[in-house]
Order: sequence, then structure tokens, then C-alpha cells
Amino acid sequence: MTASLEDRFTQFLASLPGAEFIDSMVLPEQPERRRKADFLLAKRGVVLELKTLAVDTSHKVEAAVNKHREREEFPLFYGTADVRKVLSHLPGGEDIYRRIVNSLGRSVEEAVRSAEEQVTHTRNVLGIPYAIGLLVILNESVRILDPVVVGHPVAHLMRRERTGNSDAEKLDFVWLLFESHALGGIGGIPATPSMLIRGERAARFPWFTAFHSDVVGRWAALNNGAVVDGGSPDPMAMRFTATKDLRSPPPTELPRHEVWRRHYHAQPYLRHLGDDAVLAHGGALMQRLMPQFMKEGPGYVAEVVLTLMEQFTHFQEEASFRALDLRKIPKRG
Repeated sequence: MTASLEDRFTQFLASLPGAEFIDSMVLPEQPERRRKADFLLAKRGVVLELKTLAVDTSHKVEAAVNKHREREEFPLFYGTADVRKVLSHLPGGEDIYRRIVNSLGRSVEEAVRSAEEQVTHTRNVLGIPYAIGLLVILNESVRILDPVVVGHPVAHLMRRERTGNSDAEKLDFVWLLFESHALGGIGGIPATPSMLIRGERAARFPWFTAFHSDVVGRWAALNNGAVVDGGSPDPMAMRFTATKDLRSPPPTELPRHEVWRRHYHAQPYLRHLGDDAVLAHGGALMQRLMPQFMKEGPGYVAEVVLTLMEQFTHFQEEASFRALDLRKIPKRG
């Protein structure tokens, strides 16, 4: 069996020049027995804590959305749709979405707060107060927790106001390393994200950029991959795909409607239209399709019906992408 991402990455860290695995070190006895971080890197210039996201919290999204399905404003749509776009039809939908994201982020919050305490305690025990505090968050398979859902609460927590209830210091950097999601593919290989979030003290450590780039390059080489610099795009504009979907081999025979859907995903020609125009386009297709299935109609003409059905499938895909309410398709005059 293939080793887990956590096992592979732990072995990788241990192989880095000058790395020290803290659990194997003999440390001064501490009466409070507080937990310590996982690794020291860069000649003890970096204290690294490793966390893995392992709990699928998608049921929380379904439960939260189900509370609103009976509302009059809840859109009627075909297939699946982005939850934020669905909720945008509802008064207060943005607040509902924010509460869902906050709920999903609780495990992330626990990881950040725990890492802060472990890194701070490790600095104190080893007498390295100026070492960088780095948290690495791994995600191998939890689809609902994409890099944006995780990164948003992480960035907020790294910059939050301190209340004085904890002596833990803020983290300097958080590295998101996900095999669960990809930004498309390059040469048939999923482009898995590696994202670095900078804390308030990051500017004090200009040397860390080159160090991190070197570690990222070593990790990519170990996995027979390459590093592609994506710059600093707006995270909210990124569209992540579950890596499992990209790696799934295509079936030898596809239903016709699945072929049509794939054709549209490759060239979404309705994307430039406004919502009303898309709905009007769907209504026009329905009006042209209806006679083909009526007794007094022209009868089933394959080349006509299949062409219209393909176009209607394309409309359904675009409507689902936008979470449009199909009840708003213009009625036949």
C-alpha cells in the first residue's frame, strides 16, 4: 500500500540537511509536560509543527443548507451547485454562508492554536526565542476542505488580536500542502497547491523565502513533479478540483449526456451571458424541444432532437454552475 501523505512528508522532513526530529531528542524535564513541535530545521532557525486534516465535515454543510430548502427563495436547479451561489438567492444568504465556513474552520482553528502553543513551548525549552514558527497543514483526501476554506480562517487567526488568556505566540508562516485538490492539470498531472501564508512577523525573516523555495523544490523532485510559480492570485478566484476526480480513469463507454457535459466544460460558451440571458436561452430550447415529443408534433427526428438535447444539457450545466433558479425560466408567451 502507498504510504500516507503524513508518513511520506514526515520522512521527507527527517531527510533534510540539518533536520532534527524533536521526539527523538533528550530535552530538559518539564513539570507541566506541555506538548512540543515536531521538527527543527535550518540549524534550529525554524520550529515546525505538522498537522493533518483527516475529518470529512461535509455533513455540516448539508445540514446547514437543508434548513433552508423549504424557503420560497431557495433555487430549483439540476445537478450540483456551489453552496455560496445557492445561498446568494436567499435574504441573509451571505451570513448563512459565513456561518458554514466558520463551522468548517473549527478544526483548522484548533490546529492553529495548538501549533502556536507547541512552537512557543519548544522555543522556550530549547532557548531559541527568535526561531521561526512554521505550521504545515496537510490534506490528503478531505474534499470539503479546499485551500481557500482552510486558508481564510488561518490568515484571520494569524492576525487576530490577543486577549492575554494564552502565552502562546503567533505563528510566522503557515504552509498549506494539499494532495486532496488541484488547480487543473499540467501534462496530465494534477497541479496540487502549495501555498504559504505569511504572519505579522514574516518581514523579519527575509531569508525564509529562499529556504522555503528550496524545500518545496526538494519535495516536488521527490514526487517526480515540478514547481510552477502561480504568483499571488486572488484565492477567491481560484477554482479547485478534487484530485481524485482528475485521476479517475475515464470509462471506456460514456453515456451520451456525460459526453455532452464534458464538451461543455471544455468550452463553456454561455459563460459570457448574463443570468437572464442564460435562462431565456434555456426557455427557448424548451420551446423548440416540446413539439418533438407531442402527438401533433413532427415526430422524433434524431438529428434535430439530439442536437437540441445536447444544447439543453449545456444550458443545464451553465445553470448549475451559477445555481440559477430554473423556476425563473421565461414562460412561453
